[in-house]
Amino acid sequence: MSKPSSFSRLKNKVNLSAIRLNSANLKNVISLDWLPKWRWYDLPNYVINQLTVGDHAICHPDLQYADDPRQQLDLYVPHQARADRALILFVHGGSWQHGNKQDYRFLAQSLAQSGFYVVCMNYRLAPAHKYAEFVSDSILASNWLLDQKQAKQYGYNADKLILMGHSAGAFNIYAALYHPTWLTGIERPEAIYAAIGVAGPYSFEHRGDPIAQYALPQDIAPEDLMPNYFVYQNQIRHLLILAGNDVLVADSNTEHMADSLRAVGNQVLVKKIAHTRHVNVIATLAEKFARFFPTKRLMIDFIDQD
Repeated sequence: MSKPSSFSRLKNKVNLSAIRLNSANLKNVISLDWLPKWRWYDLPNYVINQLTVGDHAICHPDLQYADDPRQQLDLYVPHQARADRALILFVHGGSWQHGNKQDYRFLAQSLAQSGFYVVCMNYRLAPAHKYAEFVSDSILASNWLLDQKQAKQYGYNADKLILMGHSAGAFNIYAALYHPTWLTGIERPEAIYAAIGVAGPYSFEHRGDPIAQYALPQDIAPEDLMPNYFVYQNQIRHLLILAGNDVLVADSNTEHMADSLRAVGNQVLVKKIAHTRHVNVIATLAEKFARFFPTKRLMIDFIDQD
């Protein structure tokens, strides 16, 4: 009898179907006029956080990068930092309407284990706040972190910022980099070392979309809003990660974004993570799951490549 694969062994320990998401169910939830503070699909992150027993960083919580109560971030300082003291800014998903930085402690601790400084940020949410307010929050948080005053206080390298986002958060970081000229951008773009997007909706017809209608303006065409239309040549490294079976965000979003980046000569790498879906692909970065999936090693190798 052949030895079971790592993925098979993982399935015996954790039922990944528990962190799968049906797109129809999500649309039904988000289309409601109200959103409960805690939702059933928060369960995966809650469980993973409870399983995260590693203490690889000191967390400085609720640092205010602007004035709104949602404009806060948690900064994780690793106990053993990498030589380059690189900083990762992570932006959560949630259809631009929900989500919380505290839900991603598992991600921060896992990346801190590898020596990264990690920031998990909150941003203003739809429907009260629509595009481009939540994109502006990624810009504001980046500018706050790129200030040498903060860098000196917490010890990270303000000249090596890595932007990372999942789902709506991936849109936010790419729109923070590539956006219409009327939106004021990141003050020191040369300090952005890499942009890592996970299952991001970078390029789609948002008008009439049952989820996006609450966050993105319905009177503006995709060509005037989606980040793939505003790409310019730069030295940023771009990593675009796809879920193996994403029934919520079409792979064409990543394909169009990658094509636009390549067209101007930018560095871009596209990778698909097998046996994952839209929500649980980010969970593969957790310390408990990292040895079963290539996601974390892929990210670190991408950052460290010459």
